[in-house]
Amino acid sequence: MIRRVLAVAALTTATLATVPSAAQAIPRCPAGYMCNTQYFSDSARTNLVGVRTEFCDGQVSSWGRLAGYVDWSSYPCNN
Repeated sequence: MIRRVLAVAALTTATLATVPSAAQAIPRCPAGYMCNTQYFSDSARTNLVGVRTEFCDGQVSSWGRLAGYVDWSSYPCNN
């Protein structure tokens, strides 16, 4: 019984460790901020494959593949 529990725990941990960042929730861009989300194909974040930018005026610009490993940043708007 203990072996079965340990095997299930190990399998669950291994499965969760291999879920790509695309499965992670990306924060919403708060009002009064410009937000930039960069998507990479690798965990080292060396191969940029897409970008989504939400501007202060509400417009959104994106290019490439919006899936993979994510770097997210926000900057306050100067109003």
